[in-house]
Amino acid sequence: MIFTIFGYPKTGKTTLFNILTGKREKVDKFSSSKNVLHKAVIDVPDLRLDKLNEFYNTKIKYTQVEYIDTGSLSYGEVKSSAFLDPLRKSDGLVHVVRGFEDKEIPHPAGSINPERDIREMEDELILADLIMIEKRIERLEKDLKKIKSKELKDEFELLIKLKENLENNIPIRELELKEGEEFLTRGFQFLSQKPIIHLVNLSEGNSKVEDKGKNSIIISFYGKIEQEILDLDEDERKIFMEEYGIENSIRDEFLRKSYELLNLISFFTVGEDEVRGWTIKKGDNAYEAAGKIHTDLQKGFIRAEVIYWEDFIKSEGFKIAKEKGLLRLEGKEYIVKDGDIVHIRFNI
Repeated sequence: MIFTIFGYPKTGKTTLFNILTGKREKVDKFSSSKNVLHKAVIDVPDLRLDKLNEFYNTKIKYTQVEYIDTGSLSYGEVKSSAFLDPLRKSDGLVHVVRGFEDKEIPHPAGSINPERDIREMEDELILADLIMIEKRIERLEKDLKKIKSKELKDEFELLIKLKENLENNIPIRELELKEGEEFLTRGFQFLSQKPIIHLVNLSEGNSKVEDKGKNSIIISFYGKIEQEILDLDEDERKIFMEEYGIENSIRDEFLRKSYELLNLISFFTVGEDEVRGWTIKKGDNAYEAAGKIHTDLQKGFIRAEVIYWEDFIKSEGFKIAKEKGLLRLEGKEYIVKDGDIVHIRFNI
């Protein structure tokens, strides 16, 4: 899972990157990190895996997320090739929005207005997609004059549909696409189709905001305060958060919201060699989960042994769970639930 952090200058992008990853990349409000790109892969904490490992006492492999911090982005620059690549490669976009006042750093637009900046950025994502679509339509028109192709015709009609909606400022993520249309769009990696989290970086004392649209979320955080929290030990951290009325760190909240936004769940595999978490889409079946572990398990799939993680803990293992009827045999079409332990029976 890859998230690309981007936004206009001096919004707190690298501050957020440090908070989410635990890194200590330099943050200087008077310098520009325009050409600096930071990357980090981190484990996603999961108390369920920790509990399961108390039974096995082996190594834990958590699910992971990669964060990319793109550096400063001037107004109108989204469509430039320098920024498109990390944005297109991501599973989700993280747009950091300035919501804090600082007299030493004037806002490029002259005032602090998160709603305006979110709207401006959405317009830029739409424009980048429009440019790509118009180029492709022009090429398809030439090709369709030379050859008859149902595939090219379907693509052309879809792109015309997308273009009309984009010209009306409707991002692709808000459209109801059929399965075939969804498949056709994958190769384009449209920016306005990607799930997006708008993170508003507030000053101390500002009220937090939250809003949700189709495949988009607006949430807020106190970047300066949470940066300070990083340097505290566990006990001091709790006291500090209570003092400022912060129930959950933005890191924990972000992970929870991002899984929700991308429609992801976790299932587990356990054994003497490792206890491991796997990420799949909500609604994926046992056959698809097997492929996530290894293609051989999917090819030779026979049955899936399934038990909910809490039932496993209470039963102290598979043996008693089986006696209680808590360990079930499921077929390919079984829809895997968040927190399931899945063991695949397969033929080589």
